[in-house]
This record gives sequence, structure tokens and C-alpha cells, in this order.
Amino acid sequence: MKEPTVYHDALYKLAQVGQSMGVRIVRVLELVENNRYSAQPMEFDQSGDLQGTGDPLEVINLSEPADADGLLPADTHAVALDVEGRWVIFVRTAQSVMFAKVIDSLGDGMYTVRLQEITSAGEYVDKPDTDDFTACNLAEVSLGPGAAVEDGTYVLISAIPDTSNPPQNRYVFDHPAYAKYLD
Repeated sequence: MKEPTVYHDALYKLAQVGQSMGVRIVRVLELVENNRYSAQPMEFDQSGDLQGTGDPLEVINLSEPADADGLLPADTHAVALDVEGRWVIFVRTAQSVMFAKVIDSLGDGMYTVRLQEITSAGEYVDKPDTDDFTACNLAEVSLGPGAAVEDGTYVLISAIPDTSNPPQNRYVFDHPAYAKYLD
């Protein structure tokens, strides 16, 4: 008979290991260069609030490329590990997700879209003071050319940075356009 798996508090284990390995909570202060940041070591006080301790140290954000300036905002908290005398963190920027309405097909899975807001009545309306932009339907890129998403369709758009320097946002959505006429 198989015994049930027992789960343990992973943060408690991290704190135990961290005392010997060098694990600290840090608050990012500013970008130094590329993916390196100045960070303030932090600790919890008696009331459970974070407070700064000691001199700032340099941390390397391993989730960002080493040959482009990082995008991590100041006052971001992270867990830093001491690896061979260097402090490293791994913090990805949050992915931006928005509601949009398809305005027009540009062909090859590319569409002009307009951002939407949800009113208190639950209706979608054009977001004021925003321009239309181009977004790619990943379903069409995978399945072949088309222009299968009808104008007026509401989609959930994700903004994903590309590999240019500095990174530019590319907008994508995944709408299974070819499956809608199968009856």
C-alpha cells in the first residue's frame, strides 16, 4: 500500500537552508547596468514589517538578458541567493493582459484591435484616449493563413516583450478561429 505524500512548509525549509547558504530578502533600489541592480537587504522587525539592514548590495536578475538594460522597477522585493559570492535574484516582469475588440483583419493572422473597458453594467466600451494597435492571432500563425476572426470579436490580448534592444512589446491573442464553422 502506498503511503500518502506529506507536504512541508517550503518557506520554513528555505529559511533553514538560507542561514547556511546565504539567502536574503532584498528591495530593488535602482538599475546599475544591464541586469544588475542595487538592492537594500531587508529583514522583518518585531511587528512583521520589512526594514532595511546594512549597506546596499549588487544583485543580478537572472530572468533578464545580461546584454540589455533591465526593466525591473524600484521597490520590487525579491529573495536573493548568494551564489559563489554574487547575489542573484530571479524576478520576471508581469505580463500585461487587456481586453480588446477586433476592428479589422490585416491578413496573415494580424489584426487591428482597440482596447476595451468594462462598464458597471457589464458592457464593453472603447477605452478612451488609446490608439488602435496591431495584434497577432497565435491560432492562425499555427494553423495557416486566414482572416477568420470577425470584426467586433472580443479577445484577451497579452503584451510580450521581444528581444530587441530596448525591448518592444508585441501583442498576441489566441482565438481558435477555424473551429467556429464546423456544424
